[in-house]
Amino acid sequence: MSTTPSTPAATPSPEAAPRKRRPPRRVQVTRVQTLSPLMRRITLQGAELEGFEVNDPASYMKLIFPEPGQTEPERPLPDGPRPKSMRTYTPLVVRPDAHEVDVDFVLHGVGPASTWAAQAQPGQVLFLMGPGPGYKVQLDAPSHFLIGDDSALPAFETILASLPAKAQVKVLVEVVDAAEERPLRSLAKLDIQWIPRGTDNNKAGQALEAALRQAGAPAGDARIYLACEAAAMRRIRTLLIDELGVDRSRIVGRGYWKLGTVNHPDHDYGED
Repeated sequence: MSTTPSTPAATPSPEAAPRKRRPPRRVQVTRVQTLSPLMRRITLQGAELEGFEVNDPASYMKLIFPEPGQTEPERPLPDGPRPKSMRTYTPLVVRPDAHEVDVDFVLHGVGPASTWAAQAQPGQVLFLMGPGPGYKVQLDAPSHFLIGDDSALPAFETILASLPAKAQVKVLVEVVDAAEERPLRSLAKLDIQWIPRGTDNNKAGQALEAALRQAGAPAGDARIYLACEAAAMRRIRTLLIDELGVDRSRIVGRGYWKLGTVNHPDHDYGED
């Protein structure tokens, strides 16, 4: 848009400036654990994890995977282009003294991250960037409600680990089938419902939405963390507000992935 000589161009505000990237950290696989047929827990270790610190549950980090033909990815340049094979994950457990972080991967089909995780072996190399901010848990809230699909399980585990024994927590988790169910632990009092959706990803969120309708309105003081496929997250957020009467200020929404999108952004909060 052009301006007249008497109308100087606006000076960009500091908030508009692009975020400065943290230096990438080279890490190696040290352990691979099978949690369920479609979930792997992979431990990444490296001296460059010195200073890697996560302060909030449901934080995120970026992992950069090898391109076809590479044994390890190239180290990204500070001001270089965004790596093509970069995906967003939750740092599950960080062990600073050992320079280790655990990451859970859902094996959801062909893709840079899922394909890599399905064959991951000790000694393989990735680059890690982050961490980014997480969920500010209201620890004095008496009731919490976690609603999501298998992609949100790592975030749910970090939230559950942060809650005190006096809290009540209801968890609705949509997974492919009963084989994906596994123990979730917390000091809080847990009520967990596993919801099978089948193998058709085009139906993502439908079973979760139906289960929420059947469960009815959450407790009036409940804090809600909602994380799943982006379109489903919006539908469920609308259901909570318009049909179940939940104040929108009590809901934190996250679109962790999106049907038909290869690399969904990590800042989809469903408030558009």
